[in-house]
Amino acid sequence: MMFHRHDRAALVWSKMRFLASETDSAVTVEHACVVCGEVLEAAGVGLTLATGTSLPEPVFATDARSRGLEELQFTLGEGPALDVSRGGMLVAITDVTSSEATLRWPVFAPEAIDGGVKSIIAVPIQVGAITLGAVDCYREFAGFPSQESLAKALVCAEAVVTLALTENGEPVLGELIDREFTEHRARVHQAAGVVSAQLEIGLPEALARLRAYAYANDRKLEEVAEDVVRRRVTFRHEP
Repeated sequence: MMFHRHDRAALVWSKMRFLASETDSAVTVEHACVVCGEVLEAAGVGLTLATGTSLPEPVFATDARSRGLEELQFTLGEGPALDVSRGGMLVAITDVTSSEATLRWPVFAPEAIDGGVKSIIAVPIQVGAITLGAVDCYREFAGFPSQESLAKALVCAEAVVTLALTENGEPVLGELIDREFTEHRARVHQAAGVVSAQLEIGLPEALARLRAYAYANDRKLEEVAEDVVRRRVTFRHEP
């Protein structure tokens, strides 16, 4: 069944209001993400936004697997949300086991496969021509969603902008953001500052060094960041 744009938006917002009514709350970013996953038949959803820095960061996930995959993207510097943020286009990988997916994400794709993910649709969050992030929808079967489902997902992405951003494009998620994510991100940025000072390099390169160290030692990025901040790990060149 095809919908006109206005009817489609009304249907999506109706779904979000229904979810909110179940907990007697206002419609939030969480509801927009959940409905986005629902229309794309996803088992889990993650939200990544550029929150005051030039780097997109995970801020919300509907379940533990999605949270882990969002964290992994931030650790590796590769994945669907990062591709959306760089290119500004919707990313649809209909089969994560394909050579296309492996070439695109040599480390992230195998991890997604191990987690039972078969396909991924990453929907851009945009204000005009500026891409602020993505809603990652992790599906447990291969294939491409219908055009109508994609159209509804884009309405959900527009709802995220309406619910999460001020008129000038600054995030004001407040209590809607997953605190577990933001606490980790603050620690990582603090560690990047320490590495930047130790090696006298810029923050982007310092973050890349942290990511490389975490991957090489099979550790989570926030764990390495904690060690750097507490001076248990140093990147300073020893004489």
